[in-house]
Amino acid sequence: MNLLHPLAIQTHANGKAATAVLPSLETMEAKIQAAQMLLKQDRQSGLNQLNDLFRAGTPPDPPLDGRYAGGLVALEIAPGLTQIVKTIVSAWLPWQGKTFNAAQATGDNIFTRDSLALAHIYWPLYRGYQADGPHTYRAFAFRTYLAPGLADHDRKVLKIDYNLPCNPGLTIRRVLDELVQVADGFYLGKAHLKWWWGKWQVVAYFSLRV
Repeated sequence: MNLLHPLAIQTHANGKAATAVLPSLETMEAKIQAAQMLLKQDRQSGLNQLNDLFRAGTPPDPPLDGRYAGGLVALEIAPGLTQIVKTIVSAWLPWQGKTFNAAQATGDNIFTRDSLALAHIYWPLYRGYQADGPHTYRAFAFRTYLAPGLADHDRKVLKIDYNLPCNPGLTIRRVLDELVQVADGFYLGKAHLKWWWGKWQVVAYFSLRV
């Protein structure tokens, strides 16, 4: 067993790799919190630490199915804008998580109902809002598939792809999430945005949990 790697791989006597040994949930939460603390002192080092945790992850196994609670881990949009958005979402974060349908390789996002009126103003032509309960609604469908990472070409990740005709073309369809499993029932994601000039950028790290 390679104890130096965050997700050590067990090997059988014949030398073939077996199932990855995931860190405990408590260990991974502590690693993410340490990276978040480092962000406040040395932003680039904190982002590098989060990227290392992401790269150490594995494709979700078993495939995600059902509801998963979401959390925002870090933002990195643009100088000045990052801090403005961070201030807003620290007080009010409508995004609550995602739902997945493993059989159909699809899913959507969960939001607090108090953001619905603003969403209708921002995306007046979008018709994909779905009632989810007294306090939440669902929107912005996606499809999922396994593929190499956008920046991490040597890692296989779960792609969460919003480039669907039902989604707003100028904003949501330009988003591509990538997800890996980093602990039992706990997942770390990268949110990529494709700018209008064609460049992809990681704008956020997020987490999902059962």
